[in-house]
Amino acid sequence: MTPAGTSIRLDIAERELRNGLRIIAICNPGVPTFAATLSLRANRLDEGAGEHGLAYLVGACLEESTRHRTSVELAEAVEGLGASLDTHSSGGTVQCPAEEASRSLRLLREAVFEPAFVLREVRRVQQEIVAEIEDDDADPRALARRRFHREVYGRHPYARPSYATAEQILAYRPQDLKRFHQRLFAPREGVLAVAGPLPVDDGLELATRAFRSLRGEPPARREVPPPAHLDAPRDVHLPLRREQVHVYAGHVGVRRTDPDYIPLLVMDHVLGSGPGFTSRIARRLRDELGLCYTVYASITSSAGLEPGTFTAYIGTSKEHRAAAIEGFVAEMRRLRAEPPTEAELRDVHDYLTGSYVLGLERNASLVNYAIHVARFGLGLDYLECYPDLVRAVTRDDVRRVAEAHLAPEQMVVVSAGAG
Repeated sequence: MTPAGTSIRLDIAERELRNGLRIIAICNPGVPTFAATLSLRANRLDEGAGEHGLAYLVGACLEESTRHRTSVELAEAVEGLGASLDTHSSGGTVQCPAEEASRSLRLLREAVFEPAFVLREVRRVQQEIVAEIEDDDADPRALARRRFHREVYGRHPYARPSYATAEQILAYRPQDLKRFHQRLFAPREGVLAVAGPLPVDDGLELATRAFRSLRGEPPARREVPPPAHLDAPRDVHLPLRREQVHVYAGHVGVRRTDPDYIPLLVMDHVLGSGPGFTSRIARRLRDELGLCYTVYASITSSAGLEPGTFTAYIGTSKEHRAAAIEGFVAEMRRLRAEPPTEAELRDVHDYLTGSYVLGLERNASLVNYAIHVARFGLGLDYLECYPDLVRAVTRDDVRRVAEAHLAPEQMVVVSAGAG
């Protein structure tokens, strides 16, 4: 066990194939399992006019049949290896016993790059997505979250749900999925991360053999409209016959590549997202005022290649809605005006440096880490650097980034529920 707050060294290596696929291998000695995640530059940002929800549908259909196996045969092949296979709009993940790493990698390649998109299977998945949409339509928290994103993002693709509408999903035919897949699913700009007990050279070689014959160039990227610019606050309430009110408040946030990301991560845990100790918002709104059971705020949790959001959430009663919003604003203003205490900063430093390392004990976490550092250009030694980056954040840094990135006077507030 690595002591909390210290860095660890991963046995990690990478290579880039001639087809442009980047492979990262991590040796996790002593474990009997293997995991691999394939992440391509294919997602809803590349949906064109009339393609809303198509990336989501394609990703959900990848784990059905392939050009070489029916859905039953693919399921039997995965089960026969003692493996699990999950796909999504940018690729997929396979986990299996370590001795089946090679065959599982070939199944991952087959599912992601050679889907069949059989009509009856597409229709079944469409109905499953429609059921998901109907569930969200009946959930006040989901309704508030969707409207919050619409208000914050404006014309940006993140303004709409990834699954689009039921009508849009049901309108697609297998040929639509095939065209979308052919256009976007290419190895270049993709990342494949593998982790298990194999030495890194062996992991790289297994992955190379499975994926080196792929060909295909990614399309030119579509121009993505910027998120909405807010020059005045907005307050929207969706009245529903519910006892509770779900409130989202916030505005456009930052990309993961923002140079203030680490100070903002520390700020988040002081303000409203720190498990293991009481953040300011939780202490004030939950513990002192008794307004809720669930409350949080964060700007870094949604940061990606595109800007995320600063989001504060609370589930409360109708009569406490205004007090909850006022509480969010008051704590944001206070952190912008004065730095956290030495004790608050020390608690956050200890929590972040300890929990980050402990969260990387499983193969699935290790491959996600590898994808993350590759996508955001953090460097393969990021894990070693991370504790020093966190501990270098000062009280004044936290106040500075709060002032620079929090806008309590220009927030979107969306709630759904009683009222």
